[in-house]
Amino acid sequence: MEAGSSLRATFGRLAFHHPNRWPVTWRWTGLLAASLVIFSGLRIVAANQPQPVDLPYDSRKVVVVGTTGHYALTAQDQTILQEQSAVAQLGAVSVRPRDMGECAAAGWATLGTGRRTTVGGLCEPQVVNGEVADWPERLAAAATRWGDAKLGTLAASVPGCVMAVGPGASLAAAHPDGSVDRFQTLQQFLAGGAATPCPLTLIDSDENADEVLTALPRGSSMTVIVTGIGPPPGSNKAGLQVIYRIGSGLAGWLTSASTHRGGIVTLPDLSRTLIESVGQSPGEIAALLDGAPFQVLPQHVSGQDEQDHLRAVASLSDAARVTDIAVGVVGAVLAVVLLLGLLRHRLGAPRLILALGTVLPAAMMLTGVAAWNRTSSPVLALSGMVACWSLLLTAAALGLATAARVPVALVGATLSVAAFTIDAALGGVMQPGSMLSSRPVDGGRWYGFGNVTFAAYAAAGLLLAGLVAHRLRVAGRPRAGLVAAAAIGFGVVLCDGWPSMGADVGGVLALTPGVLALLLALSRIALTWRTLGLVSAATTVLVAGLLALDWRRGPTARTHLGAFFQRVLDGDAGSIILRKATAAAASLASPLGMVGVIGGMTLWILVFKAIAEISGDTATLRPVGTAALITAILGTLLNDTGATIWLTLTAAFALSIGSIWIDSQQDRSTFADGEEPEHETPYRRRLRSGSTAQRLQQ
Repeated sequence: MEAGSSLRATFGRLAFHHPNRWPVTWRWTGLLAASLVIFSGLRIVAANQPQPVDLPYDSRKVVVVGTTGHYALTAQDQTILQEQSAVAQLGAVSVRPRDMGECAAAGWATLGTGRRTTVGGLCEPQVVNGEVADWPERLAAAATRWGDAKLGTLAASVPGCVMAVGPGASLAAAHPDGSVDRFQTLQQFLAGGAATPCPLTLIDSDENADEVLTALPRGSSMTVIVTGIGPPPGSNKAGLQVIYRIGSGLAGWLTSASTHRGGIVTLPDLSRTLIESVGQSPGEIAALLDGAPFQVLPQHVSGQDEQDHLRAVASLSDAARVTDIAVGVVGAVLAVVLLLGLLRHRLGAPRLILALGTVLPAAMMLTGVAAWNRTSSPVLALSGMVACWSLLLTAAALGLATAARVPVALVGATLSVAAFTIDAALGGVMQPGSMLSSRPVDGGRWYGFGNVTFAAYAAAGLLLAGLVAHRLRVAGRPRAGLVAAAAIGFGVVLCDGWPSMGADVGGVLALTPGVLALLLALSRIALTWRTLGLVSAATTVLVAGLLALDWRRGPTARTHLGAFFQRVLDGDAGSIILRKATAAAASLASPLGMVGVIGGMTLWILVFKAIAEISGDTATLRPVGTAALITAILGTLLNDTGATIWLTLTAAFALSIGSIWIDSQQDRSTFADGEEPEHETPYRRRLRSGSTAQRLQQ
């Protein structure tokens, strides 16, 4: 009884406004109905987007010309594409092996395995008596740090012989025992009239692709794929490179189920495509392949379009990185202003800064609404978009908070959740250009919500769920508050994890326990070992359900969720789990990671101190803070870039709590100066309405 009274008193003290001014009947019902209609409409729009088509199968020979440092089209490329424009498919290829910055030999090894791998610094392969000379050492390098790539997968999966031209190509053409069916040096190949006796020929042209392409016969006798394979010798430059295919099928942009991006594919996608292009069904070997077959988005594409596309893809990494630095510098300056304002007890500027902080995730997400990377000055365009969205959303948050007499943090959380949910409903269309997205140069997540996106979404979603539940409790509807919190919390979970939306299994694993912990606290159910077990079981069931649903869509339609489920069924998931765990540990053990962990812990201490001071009784916002902390810890431990989640979620949640704290401090300082009640601020009016709310509940 004591706990119940304390809880009611707490909610009374933080009442959003007088309940009679905003009845929770038809308005809440109408809001929910409108949200569902809008969400359903967005899902219909997403489902009706143009879909890629499969490449046709033909019985012709396939020749792959691998090049190094192929970041732009050459004159020879332009000539070929102009001549073959009716049957040319173009794009950019991610050549990243397992370790960024490795030499081109790692790209060839990745092509031969259908899975990103490493060569451990063995960058100069040699073929002696029909075998790769140092094959055992290369097998050992691929297996280091729980590597699961199987060298020789491509050659073992292709019927007939595979011919290798040049030393790098031998790594992709070798069988599991290191033997190569046919091998020639580049000079021998050119001197022999560029003969291709095997169904599949892999050519390591190094930087001599023009000479090779000139020597190859043109016509209907073969399909030619020109692709970048890695950085030039002596360079560790990362970045996507040229890829195009000439031979058959509709002209357009290459894509695949691995990337879900028009004009972008990966080397493992090429491996899968080569296996299927020579008429071989992957069958059981598919379990060893991470790639998906090439598809085409039909469109007339010219050489100039390809050049523009390559520059635009590069800008997604380069311009975004420069803008990240600029945002960081501005953030540091604002942090100094914030601290000075707090030290001088002048809260006007801190309130504006923290209001900006509550909407910053939404502003960074919304940079993806326009193709800023295709402008003549991507850095300027992106920086301008961040500034405009930030100012617009901050003004909206402050104005709506004043009009509705609610905390700015509540409006900021609402705007952020709305922006992220809209993007999820549309299938993540804003992700490629969003400042929260993974960069193409990193070759990581190509679609769905990445770690930074998830962390910002989770922080806003938990805060919104808790504050809405609180509002309904103050209005005397605790059950409605519990239902609202569950709807918002699990809505965020499903948007983050659903395969055709966020496709983020790690986020579901981390956020579901946080949502359940919040609901248990709102239900006044103690968190015991038994409830912890039930939370774990519910999380496991939800994640398994999402994985299974995606898996049932079939090999060509699955996202990485369904692919992981297949690996679980094959008993091959242990290596990927260990590799991600190792990466998570490394991110935390790094100097930057350790600083982030310590700084984050300090912020959480300040957050809970602020919560106690805001409410006067930690039973109000403490469940929300606890849920956010649980999610931050689990997200850190369960994802390969754990430190990123820890810092993002901690910072986003701390800014929102800081905004609420500033509101409370402003009202206290106002009343300390003797302001009359008729001039009280909206926040103070909400505080005073608490006694009425308590009587209504009693």
